[in-house]
Amino acid sequence: MKTGLKQKAPLLGLSLLILSSCAPAVQPPDSQMALATEAVEEATAAGAYEYAPVELKAAQDKINQAKQAMQSKDNVTAKRLLQEAEVDAKLAEAKSATAKSQQAVAELQKSIDMLRDEINRKQAQ
Repeated sequence: MKTGLKQKAPLLGLSLLILSSCAPAVQPPDSQMALATEAVEEATAAGAYEYAPVELKAAQDKINQAKQAMQSKDNVTAKRLLQEAEVDAKLAEAKSATAKSQQAVAELQKSIDMLRDEINRKQAQ
């Protein structure tokens, strides 16, 4: 029984080597790079430097790490990093939009309060 296994082991190893060499290589995630870069640009345009700097920096750092991974031909890692970068950038954009909305609401509330004060003064006269 042991003799048969020893004879088949080299064939099994050779078969695995042949099969692994036939596996398709993961292509460089160029389209994912474009999506992540665009997401960072949109977040920047939305004011993420001011309202969500941590998330924006995380996205930029992951893009840089992905570029290094692509240079090392580690396209699986690069793709994962770029997907994470895109999510981070979209979060930064959403946080920026939320902060701007909250600012607008605060300004509107201030205007409403001023109008109320003016109405109350006129009614008191």
